[in-house]
Amino acid sequence: MFPNSIEFHELKDDSLMEKTIAFLSQANRSMLILALWAGIVILELISYEFVNLIEPEFVLEMNSHDTESLTSIPLIISIIDYLIISPFLETLIFQFILLLIIKKCSDWMIRSNSWIYSFVITSLIFSSVHAVNIDFTYYYILWYTFVLIPPAFSFTILAIVEIEKEKGHPIISVWILHSMSNLLPTLSLAISG
Repeated sequence: MFPNSIEFHELKDDSLMEKTIAFLSQANRSMLILALWAGIVILELISYEFVNLIEPEFVLEMNSHDTESLTSIPLIISIIDYLIISPFLETLIFQFILLLIIKKCSDWMIRSNSWIYSFVITSLIFSSVHAVNIDFTYYYILWYTFVLIPPAFSFTILAIVEIEKEKGHPIISVWILHSMSNLLPTLSLAISG
């Protein structure tokens, strides 16, 4: 999956973020997308269970909201929206346009060539915007943001890796990963709804 042409510890002059980007840039695109998707699934399950232990009413309310939004329009329209249209638009807006704008601003304002600022800010904005779209209290918005951080980090790091690659495809790669991460919840809600 990861070639041995350059070892992670050999990158002495870069920050951890740049080392990670350089290391992941060597991975096969399909394998990287699958690995990130597996990580999203595992981390989302863990974060949902963590939230469920602390605040079980939140998980019930979130699931009923998701089921209601999925079943309020015809199933095929919901599936097309959740698996194709929304992931594409969100990828374009957050993991491409916003990411590059924040990167340029951080390069200019902080005089840093690192991706770390744009990575963190873009990921937090992405997860927060998803939470704010829901009619929850501020308390629940914080929980929902917490649950969405693993996919947000995964989408953003994949976008950065693909931007840094010579023949990278940031929009297509993140769109595929985002659609894959929406697949299981969409199928689950479609079956239960």
